[in-house]
Amino acid sequence: MTTTTIHIDADVEDTYLKNEQEWMCRIVDAAHKFDTVVIAMIEGAALEELNSKGKKFLQILKELCDSNQWDQTKFKFQLPNLTQNPAVWPAIEIQQITAHFLAIQNTSYSLDKSIEKTFGMFVGRSSWDRLLLASYLLQHHQNITKQTYRNYLDNPASMIGLDLDRLCWQVSSANKLDNVLLHRVMNLISSLPLLLSDTHKDITHLQWDGGAVDAEIIGWYNNIFVDVVCEKMITGETFFPTEKTARPLATGTPFLIMGAPNYIKNLRRLGFRSFGQFWDEGYDHQQGVQRVESIQRITDDLAKLDRKQLQDMYQQMRPVLEHNYNVYKALTGEKIYFQFFK
Repeated sequence: MTTTTIHIDADVEDTYLKNEQEWMCRIVDAAHKFDTVVIAMIEGAALEELNSKGKKFLQILKELCDSNQWDQTKFKFQLPNLTQNPAVWPAIEIQQITAHFLAIQNTSYSLDKSIEKTFGMFVGRSSWDRLLLASYLLQHHQNITKQTYRNYLDNPASMIGLDLDRLCWQVSSANKLDNVLLHRVMNLISSLPLLLSDTHKDITHLQWDGGAVDAEIIGWYNNIFVDVVCEKMITGETFFPTEKTARPLATGTPFLIMGAPNYIKNLRRLGFRSFGQFWDEGYDHQQGVQRVESIQRITDDLAKLDRKQLQDMYQQMRPVLEHNYNVYKALTGEKIYFQFFK
């Protein structure tokens, strides 16, 4: 029996593969040469949500197996989606999450919270949901938001990756695409890049093991009340926390999370607490445009609070924030895996 492993690594996005033609060619070629093809991913997408050229990725593999009279176990998946539905394919192995989520545990930083801005939103890679949330904050709450968005008008490679086509599809599908929204998004794009006074000027995509977790970006959290977190995997049955969620946990910062349904519920499975007593976290049952809009409504409510009210609310949250900090510092990959697969 011969086996080969194809490491797709970071080319897995929320619902699609980057460079999909290359990956499909490599997978098909390997299937004709080896008895077993292991498809290894370091990103925890929901397998059943991945698409390729308008067709589900798993359906393509099924048809490939049928046409060649292969058993579906010929293709084996390895991925770190902790809530992956095992029924969608007969050979799935769930891996421990990679270093993304735990990357800040040993980062050296100073915690000295002094609230100057209501919101923080720090984007290194554009996506349709980030365009919606970032443009909303820029238009409606710019003066009380500490914000980055690292796409450059004079950098074609970063501009083609804005995810505008997916934004139009998602918002149109929700019957919410209109001139007001388009003008808002275009205003964000015309303002790019959004940068702070930092040492990462001209860098588009900060990698998770570099600028996305270093002491500088962590220091920005000292000045914000709540972090608007946009996770990478936001569709379907998936839980794949990254450094984006870790940053507020490690800095004693409240959070709103654009993620997949039940993302906050799954954080609570790990022992974390959230903020349902301070705002409506019913959005955790939602996904897509509906979840974006719910988060926007919460930002509108928080924007009405003055600095003293925010400071008072923050003091009320301190037990939750300190608890989350301690839980995060004590986590290990083994503990996380055990909680979901004990």
